[in-house]
Amino acid sequence: MRINSDVRARLLAESVCVLFMGAVVAAANGFHLAYILFPELAALASDVLQRPTGKWAKEPWKLVITPTAAAVAGVAVTKFLPYGDASVLLAMLLSIGIVLGLRSAVAPAISAGVLPVALGVSSWLYPVCILCGLVLLGSTLLVWRGSTFGRALSQEKGPDIRVTEVLESTPHGRWWFGAHFLFVALIGLVAQLTGWRFILFPPLIVMAYEMLGHPGTCPWAKAPYTLPVVCTITAAVGVQSVFWMGVTPVSAAIVILIGFLVLRVVRLRMPPALAIGLIPFILSTPSYRYVLSVAIGTVALTVWFLLFRALLFSRRMQWQRKGNDQVASKL
Repeated sequence: MRINSDVRARLLAESVCVLFMGAVVAAANGFHLAYILFPELAALASDVLQRPTGKWAKEPWKLVITPTAAAVAGVAVTKFLPYGDASVLLAMLLSIGIVLGLRSAVAPAISAGVLPVALGVSSWLYPVCILCGLVLLGSTLLVWRGSTFGRALSQEKGPDIRVTEVLESTPHGRWWFGAHFLFVALIGLVAQLTGWRFILFPPLIVMAYEMLGHPGTCPWAKAPYTLPVVCTITAAVGVQSVFWMGVTPVSAAIVILIGFLVLRVVRLRMPPALAIGLIPFILSTPSYRYVLSVAIGTVALTVWFLLFRALLFSRRMQWQRKGNDQVASKL
């Protein structure tokens, strides 16, 4: 069977992403700086390499600056506040403020701001390492975009272009921010009281931001029941890879490859799933407690989103009936 040029280009883009993340792990090991391995880097690399003319890729300076600025904010919060619901919420709000203030589409920057709070990272090396990783990604993107395969992956091709473009825009609607804040506050309180910090793992905040901000277009919002399954599988793969092979380029490559395979099987575009698989690489003692935490957090998000969507639909129906009544009264 002959593979068409678009499919071949996409497979090559995924291969470049795997090699890129392997190189990042090698650099982290070589320089003894675990902070270089920013898990959301995999999500960013996956998107910009497969969509080299998409919103994230079109503004490479925002791709670099937004997560770096959020990382600075996160470290500042960690320096002045102990871990807790309040510090997580503050880091999240500062990161969202940076994203919206820069008019950036790079939502994974929120994870960059919350991660140092979750891990207790207070070193300014953290944002410096993130900056270096993103500069390397930006440079890789520029080379890839100019290649034959990069040019083949034009955003004008593919069935999910409009959905993806809307997803990578500013959240809209009247209720998304309150719903997002309340979800993070409640799950963060559970994480604080139980001591299971990664019930509220940083990519979960990004996924909630996208789902609640784009309830009708977010790809994984259209498959909420699949969300916990995919995330739990990638988390388990990440933990098991570290158990078997340690934090190495090969184990990272396996995690990314299996992540791509799982997403392809369920026909879902969800870059944060790749980040979830890499978080065990930066944990001091990864265990299956992390996998269970991911399962709990994603099930909670699924339930919260379904309630939010039902309430939103109910509100819309009320507004529609009210509008119809007003029109009828004028007739």
